[in-house]
Amino acid sequence: MSALAYIRDYGSEEETSEDSEKEDSEHCKKLKLPTPNLSGVSVVPSEDHIDDPSLHSGRTRSFPHVRGNWATFIYVEYPNKENLFQIIAKLEAIVTSFDESCIVCEDVHISLSKTFVLRYHMIKSFTSTLQNVLSNNNSFVLNFDSVEVYCNEEKTRTFIALGVDAISHAYLNNILKQIDSLLDDFKLPTFYENPSFHMSILSVIGNKKELLLKNFNNLYDIFIQHKYILKSENINKVNCKSGNKIYQYCLK
Repeated sequence: MSALAYIRDYGSEEETSEDSEKEDSEHCKKLKLPTPNLSGVSVVPSEDHIDDPSLHSGRTRSFPHVRGNWATFIYVEYPNKENLFQIIAKLEAIVTSFDESCIVCEDVHISLSKTFVLRYHMIKSFTSTLQNVLSNNNSFVLNFDSVEVYCNEEKTRTFIALGVDAISHAYLNNILKQIDSLLDDFKLPTFYENPSFHMSILSVIGNKKELLLKNFNNLYDIFIQHKYILKSENINKVNCKSGNKIYQYCLK
């Protein structure tokens, strides 16, 4: 019940007798508003948010934190991390030998959107519409066939990634076109014009693309030698993360 429902109708101004006031006073003391159930609501601290890169391995936000704005992105999660981390460890050993800032990416995934902002009141409408967009897409088999190097737009981190093969790219690109159309309808930024679908697995601080490319042959050789570890994975879900909530959409 809404708290407004507990606002009592005290009648006209003529009701000013002592008995009426006493009755009202006693009645008000007995009323106690129920504790609201906030289990399904994200509680945002009232203090100003301070972005401290030292708390998360030098990473910085691509846009400032604003209360009521939910950072959102759409992605495919890699299902078999146990096999994946075997090859990551081998590639990490190579990168660490010439750059000690190398770390393993915490959430390995393939992005299907840039990170964009949803206002809280938009989340339900956006996520339900996304369900309709994705419901007619088929599941597909995911494979990787290359090692790639990328630097983020802010030039604060450089990533080592695994690139998907041509068949996987075709499936992902078909899904991406539909997501981009939805983002455009909501006046939100679409993905890159010529998408390169990849899964970032390692990163180093700063713009180290040139340095990593100098050592690219070593990274590629390790990948080719241990590519067999990465078995073909069936992808039957697409995720949308908004703030601290993750929405999963099943493919056919």
